[in-house]
Amino acid sequence: MKKIDIGRFSEQFEKEYDFLYENEDRVAGFDEAVAWFDEMLSHDWFKKFVQEFCVFRHDLLTSDRECAAFAFALEALGVLG
Repeated sequence: MKKIDIGRFSEQFEKEYDFLYENEDRVAGFDEAVAWFDEMLSHDWFKKFVQEFCVFRHDLLTSDRECAAFAFALEALGVLG
């Protein structure tokens, strides 16, 4: 995994979240992104980054939309490649 600039990630997360909100979550890959997020929580590095992000934004990820936005932001920034 590449190093993640949390500020840049947060900006991309907000873009992804807004896109999902505007489209009422009817976006290709939404369900898969949520499932992927849930599966990835078994990896320590992923769990740690989720925790760091929640501290950074002073809020928890509590909805499927937020989890999908998180996954889409990672993908958009090429973090996993």
